[in-house]
Amino acid sequence: MVNLQPAGNCPRCQSDQLTCKYNHFQQDELEIHSWEHRCPDCGNRQTSAYRNDDEDELPPDNPAQCPYCGRSGQVNDESAG
Repeated sequence: MVNLQPAGNCPRCQSDQLTCKYNHFQQDELEIHSWEHRCPDCGNRQTSAYRNDDEDELPPDNPAQCPYCGRSGQVNDESAG
């Protein structure tokens, strides 16, 4: 599931075209949450991803919340239908 939404102004160039992209993947026991903030005007990009099987790094309390803007990536089953 990919979810793309406007995210305000770019911290580098102040463009109002910054986007927040959330991707959620789940298969069997594996679950991955990934986040990207990207500006199409200057190319500035921030990314983070969290895997539930990563033993080297503890995930945040809520990996379905953007670490950059705080929005929820709400995973719901209605979109699968």
